[in-house]
Parts: sequence; structure tokens; C-alpha cells
Amino acid sequence: MSSKRKNVAIFLLKALVTAVCLWWLSRYFDFEQLRTALASINPVLLAVAIALHFLSFVAGGVRWWLLVRHLNGSIAFRQLWPSYYLGVFYNNLLPSIYGGDLARTARMYAAGFGGSALVSSAFVDRVLGLAALVSMGVIALLFAPPEFENQLALGVFGLSLLALLPMLVIALLPRWTRLLDTGFGSRWPRLHAVLCCFPRYRSAPGLLLTAFGLSVLNQLMVVLVLLMLAPGLGVHLPVFQFIVVLILVFLVASLPISLGGLGAREGAMMALLLPLGVDATSVLALSAAYLLVLWSSTLPGAFMLLLREPGAPQATGP
Repeated sequence: MSSKRKNVAIFLLKALVTAVCLWWLSRYFDFEQLRTALASINPVLLAVAIALHFLSFVAGGVRWWLLVRHLNGSIAFRQLWPSYYLGVFYNNLLPSIYGGDLARTARMYAAGFGGSALVSSAFVDRVLGLAALVSMGVIALLFAPPEFENQLALGVFGLSLLALLPMLVIALLPRWTRLLDTGFGSRWPRLHAVLCCFPRYRSAPGLLLTAFGLSVLNQLMVVLVLLMLAPGLGVHLPVFQFIVVLILVFLVASLPISLGGLGAREGAMMALLLPLGVDATSVLALSAAYLLVLWSSTLPGAFMLLLREPGAPQATGP
């Protein structure tokens, strides 16, 4: 199959998953009740939620900036931020098979920044984000009410931790790439250059700890947005129990199975909250309110396309 046909097939498959999820959710729609619930949201609370979600993007941008700067030398945050925010726009709003990671790294690479350093920093950025998300889920599960026995959460968090192990080995194990130097570098030089960037992070534990802390802050802000919106929309659950549910929803939404997570995220929220006694209208209202917050804080990323590409760095990494 040609690359073009493969891309079209992936796009159609994601579109199908999104359509099926939205069709399933439509069975629970009561548009009048949904409209009434959304109209009850305090506009000030909604504005605060949008601002808080935007700040979560800023925290993510600072995290990637620190990781890129460690490999790529001198680079200002203002040079990197438009590319990162454009990637956020691609991830959440653009119905494309291409993710935001590709968009942000491609824009920076076109400006003359080291490609292997950009790819490896984006990989470590993703790993730290996933590690923070799973860690928060495990901690929330420990503090959830004793009667809340969610075997699904245990299974998902366990599998996520298993998936993280090889990623951490690739990203942090010192000098392991020397095992691949013989023949590997000449056969796949670009991949080899990316792999050789990873051990450089192990020499900067303070950087990794700071980046992990920014990942936790990023996720906490998004969780706080939903905790703020939920009570006014009829979703009343113990805080840690609700956080466990939200972490599961975020993990589902991060899977590349739908367009921008649309449908999969809302379907997961419905499937997890209905058994806990939350009525369908409240779940749909919360999902719709969060979509409004997410899209409102993401949409300005489209204007990054109008900005000039960042200036070339003084010195690039490998």
C-alpha cells in the first residue's frame, strides 16, 4: 500500500471510530435538558476554566522548551512556543492523521533546529506526560473511597506502567546506544542519531525532575477544570474517585483511535460515569462544557500558522 493510500485509510478509520462513538452518545441526547444544563454554567467560571486550560498548555510548552534547550543549545521560549501551540491545535482541533508532535517538530526543523534533538525531546516529553498521568491515577486510586473497587483502573494503570518501562529504558539507560553502533548507524543514520540523544538526558536529573513536575502541573490544571465544572452540572462524586475516572478518560483520549480524541473521550466518560450513578444528561453536559473549554483554549493555536518560523539557533544539537 502506498503512503498516500495508507494515510487515507488511517484517516477514514479514525473518522469511523469517531462517528460510531458519537452515534452511540446520541442515544442519550436530550437536547432541551442539555441546553438548559449548559446555560446554567456561570460565565465567569467558564472564563476561568478556559484561562486555566490555556495555562496548562503553557506548562506543557515550558516543559518541551527545557527538553529541547538541553539538546539544542541556545533557544528562547518565544521561539518555541508558537510551534508548540500549533501542535496543540493540530492535536485537538484539526481532523488530520498527522499529530501535533509532527507539526511542532516539523516547524522547528524547517527553521534550522536539529531534527534528531527535536524528535528525541518530543519523545521524552510524551513519556514524562504519560508517566505523570499514570502516577496521578495510581495516587488517586489509593485515596479513593474503600468501596470504590475499580478493576478496570487497576488494569489500565498496570498496563500503562508496563508500557512506560521500555520507553524509560530507551530514553534514560546510559550509553546503551553503543550496542547499536556497529552497522546500525550506517544503515539507519537518522534513527541512530535520535537514539544517541537520549542518554544525554540521564546526565541531567534535575531537568527531568523539573519536566516531570511540569507534567504533573499540566495534568492537575486540566483535572481542576473538570472539578470546577462538574458540581454545577450535576456530577457529584468523591474527589479522588472522580480523578481516577478523569485519568482513565484522558488515557483513552490520548490513544490515536479517533479524530482529536473526539467521541472516544466523551464515550469513555459516559461509560465510566453512568455505572457510578451519574445521569446521562449530566455526563453529556460535562463533556460538552469541557469541549467548549478545550476548543476555546486551543483555537488560538491556529493563528500560529500566520507567524514567521522561529529564527535558526546559534548552535544545533545532533
